[in-house]
Amino acid sequence: MISNVNYLKHQIMYKISFILFFCLSFQMTNAQLFVSDPIVVSEEGTGKRAPRIALLEDDRPVVYWGKTGSNPLLYTAQWNNVSFGQSMIVDTDGIEPDLWGGGLGPSIAAHGNTVFLVFENYGEGIYCLKSIDGGDNFGEPVDVFIAPPGRVATLPSLVIDPNGNPIISFVTTNSSEQEAQYETVKSLDGGDTFELPVVANVAASGSEVCECCPASMGVTDEDEVFLTFRNNDNNLRDIWVAKSSDAGASFTEAADIDETDWEIQSCPQSGPDMMISGDQLAATFFNGADGSKVYFSSVNKNTMELEQHFHIPPIVENKNQNYPAIAGNGDTLAVIWQESGQLGLDIMMAWTTTGAADLLNNTMVITDDLLSERQPDMVFKNGRFHIVYEDQNTGQVLYKMVGFDPSVDATQINLESINAKIQPNPFSEKTKVYFENSTNEKTVISLWDINGQLLKKEDTTSNSIEISALDAGIYVVKIQQGKFVEMQKLIAQ
Repeated sequence: MISNVNYLKHQIMYKISFILFFCLSFQMTNAQLFVSDPIVVSEEGTGKRAPRIALLEDDRPVVYWGKTGSNPLLYTAQWNNVSFGQSMIVDTDGIEPDLWGGGLGPSIAAHGNTVFLVFENYGEGIYCLKSIDGGDNFGEPVDVFIAPPGRVATLPSLVIDPNGNPIISFVTTNSSEQEAQYETVKSLDGGDTFELPVVANVAASGSEVCECCPASMGVTDEDEVFLTFRNNDNNLRDIWVAKSSDAGASFTEAADIDETDWEIQSCPQSGPDMMISGDQLAATFFNGADGSKVYFSSVNKNTMELEQHFHIPPIVENKNQNYPAIAGNGDTLAVIWQESGQLGLDIMMAWTTTGAADLLNNTMVITDDLLSERQPDMVFKNGRFHIVYEDQNTGQVLYKMVGFDPSVDATQINLESINAKIQPNPFSEKTKVYFENSTNEKTVISLWDINGQLLKKEDTTSNSIEISALDAGIYVVKIQQGKFVEMQKLIAQ
């Protein structure tokens, strides 16, 4: 087998593959979905911490990530229609950025070809960098907020208003990380200077927010600014959304969008992600009230009333979920998350083209290498979801594109092209794997155990293969026929 590192080094062009894992119930609605193979973003040795993605005016992705260590560095790279090219170090003018674990860290956003990158120096302040050439070059850091004596600023997040002005949120606490509140600042001159901060959580219950859970922001063309955050009302850590109707000058409304009522005395270090489309504000978040789960909530942004709230089940039953992200437009949206369990870490996706309720019907595995993927981020535009994540095996940032149009490459596949099935399943003595093969093409069948170990690999030119003599347990059968790949769960009794 080719190692993941060597394989990824040869991936510079999109090659489309689709994987069904553990007998996913993947129901097509009114669209076909295509998934690219992973593309390397960060060069070896440049790190992988907490990648974040934005889109330039021509829909090309620009990606941020960090390199931790005694000399932490910020990197960016942008797609050049062939690869992400050479990683570029972002000059912070001697200000040392703090790069936390758990997906905490700098935030990136783009407006046209203008890119903003916001970061923190813990205990000192929040800073913003601006590029007007798509992230190739950044100007000097601009002070967003310098913490006064006795206060600390941390966990910045970023959004850009319709006029191209950045709005930045962050948590402030006392030196003991208590009295936590969310503050926002806005720029009126394209990020050259920033106004005085405004406390955004004033309308939420209690007086504190979760001190180490990042927030997410959204804006509309009607001067509305929304902040989703994890509140802390006497250790009740629900997700709230605060609303400003005056372009961020004040936040006079807030609503609890989390019905789980999770009480915990420590900080979960995982915050919400949000999107706005029409009158709907949709958010996804991690909650540990009943296990490590990912939830979806939607709010009417005009009335601030909760409309939907449900758990998105893990793809592999009873596995832990965390670090979700959401993106989309209208009835087309997706939620991705990190899922962990016996098979390690994978990035999973729930998607729909017919409204949020169908997130429960359409799920898939985004990453096609087990045990190593984490901390995803995602943006959506023109029918394509752009996804980045950390890969622990390679120590690099990887990128994938998931789209509804087949114009990316000539090697798209049809989900039903192999039509693989296993009968009987479960089985006791022997079973058969059936698949379409009218042209007698070479088909490779591989068998894996629940721990991701390859047990058997065999090829055939027929349309079936027999499997027998397995110990009781759960297995994964992978059927590969040219560019087509399908995976299904097999149960031996």
